[in-house]
Amino acid sequence: MFLFLAYFGVIITSACDTPKRVTADKLFLVAPTEGVHKYNLRDYTQKYFLPYALEEISGLSYVKEGILACIQDEDGKLFMYNYHDEKITKSIKFWKAGDYEGVEIVGDTAYVVSSKGSVLIFNYKGKEGELNTLEINTPLGKKNDIEGLAYDNKSDRLLMICKGESDLDNKKVDGQAVYKFHRKKNKLSEKPLFSIEKKHIKNFLEKHKDNAYEEKRINFRPSGIALHPIDDNFYIIASTGKLMLVVDRDGEIQASYPIAPSVLGQPEGICFAPNGDLFLASEGEGDKGYILRFQMEE
Repeated sequence: MFLFLAYFGVIITSACDTPKRVTADKLFLVAPTEGVHKYNLRDYTQKYFLPYALEEISGLSYVKEGILACIQDEDGKLFMYNYHDEKITKSIKFWKAGDYEGVEIVGDTAYVVSSKGSVLIFNYKGKEGELNTLEINTPLGKKNDIEGLAYDNKSDRLLMICKGESDLDNKKVDGQAVYKFHRKKNKLSEKPLFSIEKKHIKNFLEKHKDNAYEEKRINFRPSGIALHPIDDNFYIIASTGKLMLVVDRDGEIQASYPIAPSVLGQPEGICFAPNGDLFLASEGEGDKGYILRFQMEE
């Protein structure tokens, strides 16, 4: 059997069957097991349209009730967005123009990661012009194409995920690796926490679905990562591949959710409220960017 992946459906053929389309939910939706919380990515509770300054939103972090920290991938600015009033309440110029892909707020400190793997650190409550932004260059580089940043409060470290190659210092790493950045040392661990390979996704789907999946046709290029505040799993979204995976601390896939392009055109940011509400951001693609809020199911 051959499986041809597509955003809106999949064409399945066999030697004796005529082609037919199968919905992405039927093929790629694997509901979480007990202990992992559920979401319906086709049923958001609220949609927040963003100002044009965030048309190319690329990262999200929950700050407090009503406030999300947002970055876009060009200007080196951090935006505080009030989703109750649907407006930017503060913008902070933290560094020069670049390609910024992830943000995390830890206490009064903001961490922003660039696609080349450098980490910008500053007190976001400080006065503009007096931020004293610290730039930490890591062994990661342009080929790794870092596209997500998460904070692990249990180990007090940041996690960076590769959209591009996962190799580091000429050491071969298959799949899309998650690397650890230690906050106190401001240093990257050169051994990945885990890596998600195409064969892992293939094996997971075939374990739960009555279909054969061609590994070479599975396309999963992460664009965001966040740690769930309740079930303690990592939620990883991919704009390329239109999929969200739930992964435990050992890198084992626990659930998979297809992302409908009609709901999220280009998912680039992910974060959680303390109660488990999920926020996903999409670039505007020539129009306004937006953030969707999903309630955690009981």
